[in-house]
Amino acid sequence: MTLKGCGVIVTGGAGGIGRTIVDTFCNLGAAVAIIDIRQDLVDDYAVKLRSEGKKALGIAADVTDISCIQSITDRVVSEFGSLDILVNNAGRQIRKPSVDFTEEHWDQLMDLNLKAVFFWCQAAARVMIPAGRGAIVNISSGNSVKMMPGRAPYCISKAGVNALTAVLGIEWASLGVRVNAVAPGWIKTDMVQEGIRLRVVQESQILSITPIGRLATTQEIADVVAFLCGHEARYIVGQTIFVDGGWSAVGLPDMQYFNS
Repeated sequence: MTLKGCGVIVTGGAGGIGRTIVDTFCNLGAAVAIIDIRQDLVDDYAVKLRSEGKKALGIAADVTDISCIQSITDRVVSEFGSLDILVNNAGRQIRKPSVDFTEEHWDQLMDLNLKAVFFWCQAAARVMIPAGRGAIVNISSGNSVKMMPGRAPYCISKAGVNALTAVLGIEWASLGVRVNAVAPGWIKTDMVQEGIRLRVVQESQILSITPIGRLATTQEIADVVAFLCGHEARYIVGQTIFVDGGWSAVGLPDMQYFNS
């Protein structure tokens, strides 16, 4: 598989899953624009990649600032010559009982996890549709179908990503632009580790409901994202692919029965 010559945008690309996605695309020969909110992280990462002979552009931006999305997209097209792939990876989590969620918390989650995803897709499509080609992958979550207490806006926003992906997928497929989503399960990321540290969830609980019996690596998510952007996935449209070790398929609340 190769993505040589492809121009790529990855939002939230300086850390976590996003950073591994950027590494993967760079290793496949793509030119990648890393969009993240922290200037120091973006600059350092882009410099590191260029020192390794990769083509990378770092842009510090708040991805929820809708007014700058089109200008960033235009800049990437100018730098790379094309925009072939968009990965909407930026997102956040706030854990609170539903009775305690404020309007501010709701807006923070919805603006980043859902609203920004739509408008980044829109900006990318305005470039991709005239070119007659392109692939967009939105990062959803297992929590789009597996609900957990204390995460109401998060679960709702990720369910919305699945719906958005399906709608845009069927709307733009005949125009050459494929839109899909990847819904990770439990991954070894700072977000999950924080939840374990705060005792929101225990690792033993996670393993008991994950048939494969372990957490995912960020590389296992990035590999599926890259696959969906490549020629091999040319007939996959509007789908949310659950990369979760079987978590979303489990019908029982506790897998320990099968492991005993």
